Amino acid sequence: MLKLPYGISYFETLVSENYHFIDRTPFLEKLENQPERYLVFLRPRRFGKSLWISILHHYYGLEYKDRFEALFGKYWIGQHPTPRANSYHILRFEFSRINTDTPESTKEGFLFNVKQGIVHFEHQYGIPHQSFDDVSEPAHVLHEFLSMHGDKKIYLLIDEYDHFANEILGFRFDHFSDMVSRNGFVRKFYEAIKEATGRGIVDRLFITGVSPITMDSLTSGFNIIKQLTLHKNFHNMLGFTEPEVQTILQGVGCSEAQLPQVMEDMKKWYNGYRFEPDSQRLYNPDMVLYFANEYLVECQYPRVMLDVNIASDYGKLRRLFDLKNQAQNYDVLYRLIQDGFVSAELTQQFSFEKRFNDQDFISLLFYLGLISIDQLLGNALQFKIPNYVMEGLYLKFFAEVLETQTGVEHQILKIHDAMLKMAYDNQPEPFLKLIEAELMALSNRDFIKFDEKYVQLLFVTFCRLSDLYFVKSQPEVTQKYPDVLLLHRPPFFPTCQFLFEFKYLKKASKAKQEQVLKDTEIQVQTYLQNEEIRQISNLKSYVVLFVGAKLKALKEQ
Repeated sequence: MLKLPYGISYFETLVSENYHFIDRTPFLEKLENQPERYLVFLRPRRFGKSLWISILHHYYGLEYKDRFEALFGKYWIGQHPTPRANSYHILRFEFSRINTDTPESTKEGFLFNVKQGIVHFEHQYGIPHQSFDDVSEPAHVLHEFLSMHGDKKIYLLIDEYDHFANEILGFRFDHFSDMVSRNGFVRKFYEAIKEATGRGIVDRLFITGVSPITMDSLTSGFNIIKQLTLHKNFHNMLGFTEPEVQTILQGVGCSEAQLPQVMEDMKKWYNGYRFEPDSQRLYNPDMVLYFANEYLVECQYPRVMLDVNIASDYGKLRRLFDLKNQAQNYDVLYRLIQDGFVSAELTQQFSFEKRFNDQDFISLLFYLGLISIDQLLGNALQFKIPNYVMEGLYLKFFAEVLETQTGVEHQILKIHDAMLKMAYDNQPEPFLKLIEAELMALSNRDFIKFDEKYVQLLFVTFCRLSDLYFVKSQPEVTQKYPDVLLLHRPPFFPTCQFLFEFKYLKKASKAKQEQVLKDTEIQVQTYLQNEEIRQISNLKSYVVLFVGAKLKALKEQ
């Protein structure tokens, strides 16, 4: 069985304790051959950035020269070492663990992390400790330290450069602006780095993060970097490909007979990340390792398909959607979850000195990993929610938005109980009555925009709050699209699976309602003749008609 490196971001531990490692070391040569020396590579949270920083540290750090063979000998770079291997003093900063409650705590945390990086450097290279206790500006600390070590060739590594800034951006924009303004402590810090590169003290620089907004906001204060985030040659440097996921599953006991179905489910749940339109879609590595680790222990799917760490990272959608223009951002939300996609030109440089438009917001969602590139459309890109995990986060956030709009708190236990009645006793009416109550609670102004898609969206949202089924909204079945399929989601196997077809009328005579029902019943019968649909075991099919906010018909076919 494979020993999975779930949560392991220190390369030496991974190698010495024989964890499974997907060899990405050919990218070390690619990076070294780049004409630019000061590089930035952005990827969403939990995508393996910290491990990559650790690989760079072990490969280029002088302190690991005598251990090169033990660390890299069995990997590609061990057979093809580059000229700069183990030739640098490594100065490393990491900015994820910062208290952002106040401007003062943010600056203190940033300063502390800078000093900690310096202390580690001194310890690593046997340099007498230099106290900076009386220095309160991060830029001054860095400037003084680098001035003392101008005789050393330094490779500077910065991990999660923007983590603390992203925490602030969504709810204290003025605080963010102050940090990156001309006299802000973050801008001054990066100006000190730029000065050190000009003096030849910092020979190379590699930065990881999530969003380019903080870097873009520094403008001329730090204009020396090369962005590799969207570069096709580096697309697969982080993330897992489909064959790599297949190898992991086989390594945790997934049999040949089980593998095709498990891979199909994994693709739905965790695949879909694409950062360049001509490249293959990638799996989120943390999500894959979480699943595989659970599968290894239980020999079945985890009951909760979303790692709690991912949920906490991406669960702060409300702050993000409140950024600058809430109404504009909510419009993007509705388009994403109703239509399944949005189109925009990717913002090449963010600037809050101009109006923050919907294209900027869509681009920010892309960098954060909340949407991904689907295809190129002319000079624009079509983006979609990458996978079922991320769709669930959006829908749960949408449920929060509905609570705000209606003033009615969703009773999760009531939703769950109604879902159980539907799933095990073929009684969907209690569940649909909850949808009816939601429609009744919405204001008349909101009610104007209701249509079949909106009612269907409410139904899917409530289904996802329960998460008992794999919910397929308008799935393609040989070019026919039933509104919703509720299918077995291992490890759950309720008695019934369902097909629902929704119809909505604002107002209608009884005769019109009857005609709509008759036409819809014919439509559902067509679906039921489909070979793919016929293979679904114990399938229950229903026609659902809402007139206004009222559930007027629920007919089993």
